[in-house]
Amino acid sequence: MKKIVFAFCIVCGVCSVYAKNQLPEDVLKQLNSYNVAWNTLSVSGSMESMPLGNGDITANVWIEKEGDLLLYIGKSDTWSEATRLLKVGRIRIHLSPNPFTDNAGFSQTLNLYGGEINVSAGGKGNETRLKIWIDANQPVIHIETESKKDISVSCTTELLRPHDYTLPSPNDPLASSFRGLLGSPVKPAEKADVLVTKPDRIQWYHRNESSFYPAILTKQNVPELVGKYSDPYIHRTFGAAVLGSNVQPANDSTLVSTKAEKKFNLSVYAYTAQTETVDEWNDQLNNLVKQCQANNIEILRKNHYAWWDEFWNRSWIFLSGDEDAHKITQAYLLQRFMMACQSRGAYPAKFNGGNFTFDYKGLNGDYRNWGPGYWHQNNRLYYMPLTASGDFDLLKPWFDMYKNMLGIQTDITRKYYGHGGAFFPETLNFFGLYIQDDWGWNNIDGKASDTRWIRYHYSGALEVLTLMLEYYDYTKDEAFAKEYVVPFAEQVIRFFDQHWPRISGTIRFVPANAIEQFWDCVNPVDYNAGLRYTIAKLNQSLSGVISKELLNEWNDCLKSLPPLPLSPDKQKMLPAEEYGIGRNFENPECYVIFPFKLYGVGLPDIDLAIRTYNDRIWKQSNCWSQCPIQAALLGLTDEACKGIIKNITSLDPDVRFPAFWKPGSDYIPDFDNGGVFTLALQNMLLQNVDRKIYLLPAFPETWSVDFKLKAFDNTTMRVKSHGKTIDRTEIYPEYRKKDVIL
Repeated sequence: MKKIVFAFCIVCGVCSVYAKNQLPEDVLKQLNSYNVAWNTLSVSGSMESMPLGNGDITANVWIEKEGDLLLYIGKSDTWSEATRLLKVGRIRIHLSPNPFTDNAGFSQTLNLYGGEINVSAGGKGNETRLKIWIDANQPVIHIETESKKDISVSCTTELLRPHDYTLPSPNDPLASSFRGLLGSPVKPAEKADVLVTKPDRIQWYHRNESSFYPAILTKQNVPELVGKYSDPYIHRTFGAAVLGSNVQPANDSTLVSTKAEKKFNLSVYAYTAQTETVDEWNDQLNNLVKQCQANNIEILRKNHYAWWDEFWNRSWIFLSGDEDAHKITQAYLLQRFMMACQSRGAYPAKFNGGNFTFDYKGLNGDYRNWGPGYWHQNNRLYYMPLTASGDFDLLKPWFDMYKNMLGIQTDITRKYYGHGGAFFPETLNFFGLYIQDDWGWNNIDGKASDTRWIRYHYSGALEVLTLMLEYYDYTKDEAFAKEYVVPFAEQVIRFFDQHWPRISGTIRFVPANAIEQFWDCVNPVDYNAGLRYTIAKLNQSLSGVISKELLNEWNDCLKSLPPLPLSPDKQKMLPAEEYGIGRNFENPECYVIFPFKLYGVGLPDIDLAIRTYNDRIWKQSNCWSQCPIQAALLGLTDEACKGIIKNITSLDPDVRFPAFWKPGSDYIPDFDNGGVFTLALQNMLLQNVDRKIYLLPAFPETWSVDFKLKAFDNTTMRVKSHGKTIDRTEIYPEYRKKDVIL
């Protein structure tokens, strides 16, 4: 937490002169055409909200008919004593006279380029305008109001947790949100939020005075680690303060204007820290407010715009040709925007709603199906596209989570199994270990989880390593290789190398899972393909920064792997050498295509991979299904397009924002659904195969495209094309032109 506080202090000191706009005018014109604009007020509350964020702090923003402006405020690090990721809170802003009495003159626009929401209401001569933006460079939400006539303003915090709460039973409607603690002998509970009396603001907080962390470590048979690794829940305190110009508290929950004026500015400062006392948290929040207020708001706004300008100039994709192309473009831009809004904080975005959960089907914004844990099968899918889009900063929380839990997972592996390396559960807490309900509350002296679904599901760590290696291939960042890739690879590969027996020099992976699909199998393809792919990549890309001893260890492991499991006629890949009945809706045999790219465009034996793909049992797209990605990597244009279209139309008609993907197997917004079509689309346009760049490997002849994407070796490509007829190609550095294959 000291690191988080320090980062905020540094950010609040930023007051540099903003850079000139980088985004080309023709691209800006295209981007602006995809702004989301509404001309009617919301009638169903936050189900008709727009997302906004600065990477850490988020807001769902909506305006009620005949009502007020409301913000659901989220944050990446607001973990409760019951392990849930909670909202910071909700605020309601009322203007008088109220300009939101009807739809006349009303508009609400998500300005993608500016990272802001613009609202206008009222007839001619009576207009009121609002600008809502969350500073890209500091932890502040700004609500700026300007009216042609004098208005009064009030801002009320509506506590989401006004009373202590204890989950009554595992069958309660809220139970899934507490998943991980449903079997606990001590019922999960959360204390009420607290209002603070202040002379110049309204302020509230939530504080954890208890923690399940010691119980989780003890129940998972590593009580000796409780003191070695700090408790991430205890005394975690989060909340916010709202201040403004010419406003004062009417009571502990409401600010009111001191007089009617034409302009008002409100600022919301959200803050999280682990402190010994509430007073320490309050002092740190006060310091944060002072540091932020010391900056000129006009310079802050320009720096905010500069950040978003740089973001949109990193990459883009604009399709045209038919209505599907238009919808896919909008979906791609909005998915990428939402990731920028929520993935620069202390922890990675959650697959089941991210930081944009809202009131849905009678459950409020604190609820999310499947609870607080991270499920690798889901989370990976919206982080994998961030390399091609050049959003390397958004990957840091994802990589940091795994880097930070490497120590505890290495210790646990040594305790359970008496050998080196580190395993990573498929479903885990942000600090490591299994989600407790999956491990089992009565799993005394156990060395594997109770649940069969993920008991031997270990290949997620190989996928994290794959993405780390791709990050290095894109950036050539040797500091990242030394600090992240090599330490992680060392422990992950060592686990696979030492955990199973060798028979005549060949590793026999049993017991094992083939992801969640097959439980007790022999030599599953995901283990095998993941090791083959990552060790080959380490040899190819990082031999210069890896010790000879480590390379020898990894290559000995590679030589000890069994053959990849093929059908008796050698015509297709199998899920494992031996396997039983399927349990889920997954195709582990296709893992040799993605995420472990052993087969595909530009690689040997692509026909075997196509036969494997065509013969897969589960042919689906939305949510976490990877079929569109695999189709694109095989150059199957029609298949990829059909899958993408299914994903982007996965919407609940009662939810207004066109990228709040409906819950497939997860919760709303379903971010892995967005990640799948995003990654599939990128691979339709550009694929890195070794050092070659394959251009338009799965692109329809009926579409046109203007795209800018990243490629390996710090390469940037901009391409304009009608079908596969290329009108314009720019590549930097220029020497990479020789590596491009159409």
